[in-house]
Amino acid sequence: MLLPATAAPMLERITQKLNALGCHQVVLALSGGLDSMLLLYLLKHWQQQQAGRALKAVYVHHGLSPNASAWADFCAAQCALLQLPFACEKVQLSGSDNLEAKARSARYQVLKSYVLTPDTALCTAHHADDQLETLLLALKRGSGVAGLAGIAAQQAFAAGWLVRPLLDFSREELSELAEAAAVPFIQDESNQNPAFDRNFLRLEVLPALIQRFPAIAKTSSRSMQLLGEMQQANDYLLQPLLAELQQQQQLNLSGLQQHPLPVQQLLLRAFLQQFGVNPSSVVLTELLDHLIAAKADAKPLLRLGDIELRRYQQQLYLFTAADLAMMQLQQNDTATLLLKAGQQLQLQDGRIFCWRETISAEDLSSASLPLPVGITEPLRLEFGGFSRKFKPAGASMHKPLKQWLQLWQVPPWQRGAVPLIVAGQQIVGVPGYASSCAAAEAKSWLLLKQAALVKL
Repeated sequence: MLLPATAAPMLERITQKLNALGCHQVVLALSGGLDSMLLLYLLKHWQQQQAGRALKAVYVHHGLSPNASAWADFCAAQCALLQLPFACEKVQLSGSDNLEAKARSARYQVLKSYVLTPDTALCTAHHADDQLETLLLALKRGSGVAGLAGIAAQQAFAAGWLVRPLLDFSREELSELAEAAAVPFIQDESNQNPAFDRNFLRLEVLPALIQRFPAIAKTSSRSMQLLGEMQQANDYLLQPLLAELQQQQQLNLSGLQQHPLPVQQLLLRAFLQQFGVNPSSVVLTELLDHLIAAKADAKPLLRLGDIELRRYQQQLYLFTAADLAMMQLQQNDTATLLLKAGQQLQLQDGRIFCWRETISAEDLSSASLPLPVGITEPLRLEFGGFSRKFKPAGASMHKPLKQWLQLWQVPPWQRGAVPLIVAGQQIVGVPGYASSCAAAEAKSWLLLKQAALVKL
């Protein structure tokens, strides 16, 4: 198999990018279209240039077209002619909305399983015209710097890398080379359907732009590269600031508000992106105005898909779907529960309470509650009743539990899940917070552990 001399710049770019990352194994996302078939032929030459290089092609079968199986057969046949390993992966897409995004997400999820070592690169055949389409779509959505930066030329992916070695070349350049090399390819009929936004741009908008401004694909690509570098610089500068403000799924709002508003917005974006949330400018404004800037006694709440945001005492709390499911379980634990010495009691949310007369040094350093002398069995675990009074060891006076929970900075939505340990008519402890008995005076102990739960 020979390629014309005009293939040299593309081959050189492929080799440079893969060598720079130390990648000797390549997995090609192969669709059978002109772009990916040309890249298949180019990568076959790359493989033959040096011993020890490996190449494999993977076709992801979405089932969106009645021709999908025929395309998979075509790709398999072409790989057989080139003596290359080939795999076809079938995926199922749910619903009929936003199919482009769902197909893309499913495709990359499947391809992750093929990138298992640091020297493996997944290659896709995105080119400069794809970048221009991505830029226009990002402008339509009102995206920020990250969105306007477009498709990354390379990025970490699974255990290795995702590389797009043809981003500097236009669709016309790829088409001319494929024609000169007589590269076989298939036509996806869905590419002619302007109902899809990307196809509308490709069929109706880009031809007019390129006719008027022939170099626009490459010049816009340079601008997107600069935006990408700006985003990388922002990430580098923001990380130490975010580390100071963030504790797991909480963000210190007092510290956040010490920074200028644009920096606050960048920090909020960086915090949310860790949990798969990329808020629009409108949502970010709502977050700043109605949640962070709400009155001190307010209980603001904002939902972003499966994520929920709440504020309490200058802390922003983020809850995932799993967190919310756990909170629901905790809210169900409202009945009075009995616990005898030597036994253990497990709540629906996985918390386990054990009442022991003696305690090991290991348990003493964990979540343990000292219990006073003279307790009669059984202990009761009760929930709510925050008007009842309690006096922790070392405190000067009794106060209603509500006041203690405020002093302990327990967010309102967690208070209903806080168990009270009651002996007779007296509250003797609040696990995780305080006991009526000092450790040195304890005659028995209540241990709190967490069991592994079945995934919800």
